[in-house]
Amino acid sequence: MREIQVAENKTLKLTNVLARKIDASELGNLGVILTQMQNFIKSHSAMPVGPVIQCVKFTSGPNPEPQIYFMMQVNQLIPRLEPGYEQDAVLRVKGCLYAHFTGPMDHSSLASQKLNIYAYEHEIELTGTAYSIYVNQDSENGVMDVFMETK
Repeated sequence: MREIQVAENKTLKLTNVLARKIDASELGNLGVILTQMQNFIKSHSAMPVGPVIQCVKFTSGPNPEPQIYFMMQVNQLIPRLEPGYEQDAVLRVKGCLYAHFTGPMDHSSLASQKLNIYAYEHEIELTGTAYSIYVNQDSENGVMDVFMETK
């Protein structure tokens, strides 16, 4: 039986996290953007630590729009950032809903859907910000952790 494990009140903690906002015009070139990020990290004598993280935030207001960020943890702070990059020494998000997905990556969106349903059923308010951590992936299957920020 397939199962997506869910837990409440989890904390996401990222150290030396480098983030790059993805514009709508760049959505077709995500592989290129990841390569550029990795090259940027290496060109500053740093090394990536851990998997790629995708953060989706929804703007508030009458027409909420998604803002997409790619994030990577690095082994040290990078002193001079190029335009488009942001860095936090520690990013800590407490009180998250959490889902652990294992299976075909073309079904990975089910983890976020399950968290939305869980939040609805348990009357938990979400902020609209979600972090998807691509823990492991091969040609067909993968492991992904999803953290959704709660109010």
